[in-house]
Amino acid sequence: MSIKVGDTIRLEYNGAIMELKLREEVCGDGVTVNSPIGQKLIGKKTGDKFQAYTPDGIAEVEVLEVNAGDALPQMGGLM
Repeated sequence: MSIKVGDTIRLEYNGAIMELKLREEVCGDGVTVNSPIGQKLIGKKTGDKFQAYTPDGIAEVEVLEVNAGDALPQMGGLM
């Protein structure tokens, strides 16, 4: 399944496992589609790897799991 707004994503971000929701706007936990990570997540699938340029430097990201809606509990997010 390709990632779209509203999906909950489990990913490895610079070696840390995270779960977050892809959102259109800043709202609680998650990442927005306008952020460097959010822009790269759109259309990605489980197993995809990519780099994103963030204010903190280059982030190494691997998509581990994609679930539509709120299928996974949220454990934190990236902005």
